[in-house]
Amino acid sequence: MKLDLISYTPGVETLIATAILTSTSGAKPSTLFHRLKKNQGKVRQVVERLEVQHGSILEHNRLNWVLEATEEDVLNILLDCRFFNATRLGEGSWLLSSNLRTVIDYIGERKGAFVEALMESVRRTAPTLYGCLQRRHP
Repeated sequence: MKLDLISYTPGVETLIATAILTSTSGAKPSTLFHRLKKNQGKVRQVVERLEVQHGSILEHNRLNWVLEATEEDVLNILLDCRFFNATRLGEGSWLLSSNLRTVIDYIGERKGAFVEALMESVRRTAPTLYGCLQRRHP
């Protein structure tokens, strides 16, 4: 099985920080987003405080991969987690899509090459969040 990240929501950590602060601030989400976009240090501080169990703040994004796998592998992923979307591109090739909440929930207690590839996707798209996950699940 091979997983290649091909696209993702840009500025995902800024979106996560905006979602966190929206629940505690009187400012409009768009105002918070533009302020945070200019202050990545603040974004890192806010994301580091993230309680991963509060998953709704991790839903405002999209990650897309090309997955090379058998139909059985894809079926197992989809049965294991109904929040992944898979579209057949060709024999043994799939477009796989989800958000960070799905990825983090899926990683949970699982191990293996697919989980490692998902973790690498988190590292590339949300390095602060990745660091938090590394500290919680070494």
